[in-house]
Formats: sequence, C-alpha cells, structure tokens
Amino acid sequence: MPPSSTFNNLPSDKQERILDEALSEFAAKGYARASLNRLVSRLGIAKGSIFKYFRDKPGLFSQVFDFAVERVKRHLRRVREDTRGQDVFTRLETSLLAGQEMIAANPRLFQFYLKVVFEGDVPFRGRLLASIRLFSHDYIMDLLTDGVAEGQLRPDLDLEMAALVVDATLERFLIASVMEHMDTGLGLKDADPAQASRLAAGLVDTLRRGLGARP
Repeated sequence: MPPSSTFNNLPSDKQERILDEALSEFAAKGYARASLNRLVSRLGIAKGSIFKYFRDKPGLFSQVFDFAVERVKRHLRRVREDTRGQDVFTRLETSLLAGQEMIAANPRLFQFYLKVVFEGDVPFRGRLLASIRLFSHDYIMDLLTDGVAEGQLRPDLDLEMAALVVDATLERFLIASVMEHMDTGLGLKDADPAQASRLAAGLVDTLRRGLGARP
C-alpha cells in the first residue's frame, strides 16, 4: 500500500522522521495498542496529516514495515558482498554476528519484527512475513550455492532443505538473544559480546558438522 503523493512530495528528511517515529511507536506498543495521537504529538503535526499521507493506520504500518525491512536488507547486502570469496560457514557466522550487532545498535527494528511475528492482529501479516522469509531464503541460498560451488558443502545436500534449516536456526538464535523464554539454557539473553560471539561460533560449527563437505 504505497503512501500518497502528498507524502512523497515531502522533503526526504521529513519523510524519514515520520516513519522513524512511527517505527518507535509500533515497536514499543504493537499494532493494536499503537496510538496515532501519541505519534502526531511527538511529531508536532496534525492527526489529519497522517491520513493524508497514508490513508489509514494499516497503510502507515505497511509503509513502516517497508522502511524497517529496507534498513535490514541494506545491512545484509553489505555483509554478503563484503564476505564474497570467504568460506560459507565464515559468511554465515559473520551474518549472524551482523544481526546481533544490528539488534544491539537499533533494537527497535527487531522489536518491530517480533511484533509482526507474534501478534495476530497485524494487518497484512501473512504478506509481510512472506516477504521477509523470501528475502532471508534468497540471502541464505546465495551463500549456500557459493559454498557448493567451492566444494565447502556436501555435494548431495538438498539446498532447499538446508536453507530452511539455516534460516530457522539463525532466526531462533537471534530471537533467543532478546527473549529469555525462547532460550534453552545457553544464556543468550544476558550474554556479553564475547560470549555471544562464542555461542554464534558454536552454532555455526554445529551447522558445519551437518552440512559441510567431508574431508
């Protein structure tokens, strides 16, 4: 659901401020409890402006989702390009650590994502989650395909199944780092950077033992 031409005609810094404040509101409160009154008060604009820009609350949420996801995509694309030529498991570990660093630097992005994952009243929820999974799948498949070409993965590996396992494993690791009840005793929630790095290395080593080429 694209924003109106009125919003698109705003200066880019004003567009970003509106979306950034809306991201904070949705990340903190979720979709249902997010308050447009609270949002416009922080922005210092009339509530009617929000409806001129996005038509309704679902439209605003959809635009904030695109705004947040694009930030993550840009970050991961840089990681993918910066690690080209490296061992596939090194690239997976670097990707996982980059995710942890992004969560630490801007926790609102991951909190917003968790609201989409766990709250059933989010508009367009199925479409939004599908778009995230598609990007994640393509990102991981790119790494795995390179790994097969370089002889770093088992030649008989089912890449689609491997991508599913890797995607689910990395996501659960990141979720456990912010939600204690999703941890299984590793201590991810309160891990300092050095501990988190060791745990990430251990996770990727487990993947290596299952997916890696035999000597």
